Amino acid sequence: MRWRGVVIVWVVCLALAAEYAAFERGPRPEKVPAEAVRPRFLPIGAADVRELRLSRDGRTIVSRRQGTGPWAVVEPPAVSIPSDLIGAFATALAESEEIARLDNTGADRKAFGLDAGATRVEVRSETGEPVVVTIGDANPTGTAIYAQRQGAPDVVLIGRNIRYYEDLIFQALPAARVPAPEGGAPVGG
Repeated sequence: MRWRGVVIVWVVCLALAAEYAAFERGPRPEKVPAEAVRPRFLPIGAADVRELRLSRDGRTIVSRRQGTGPWAVVEPPAVSIPSDLIGAFATALAESEEIARLDNTGADRKAFGLDAGATRVEVRSETGEPVVVTIGDANPTGTAIYAQRQGAPDVVLIGRNIRYYEDLIFQALPAARVPAPEGGAPVGG
């Protein structure tokens, strides 16, 4: 190789080094701070839930599971609700995060739908005390629902998918019995 070729190779190497120093090695972008992790609504993990008792409008559903087995409806007897549906509800409730915590000091529970028409859910784990949750109405934008743990002063917004599974579970129940007409009276009249 001649001197002229060596000089050209050195000039190219110096140009590449300058380009690297100017553009590639420049100041590093600042790290984006990680978002704060939202706290869990329940102190129970999804795998620890062993029994669910849902009560709404005078109807109660009790379901249990042994270990990691399927969910079985215990009450009302002879009712078939898919095990996966109950499992999806249990997982959604146990893994729900607190979207917002509302101070309801002086507020009426009815404003959040946490009155007599609300759904009451009792969650039991293998160990520990049961956790009782009241699930109320959707927030005004319809993106979350109000919920409150028994004994907790604040109302919390949690994900709306819990209401979706809850509605499907109650829809799987057979319709309430229609009362028999009284002594010869026409039906509906």
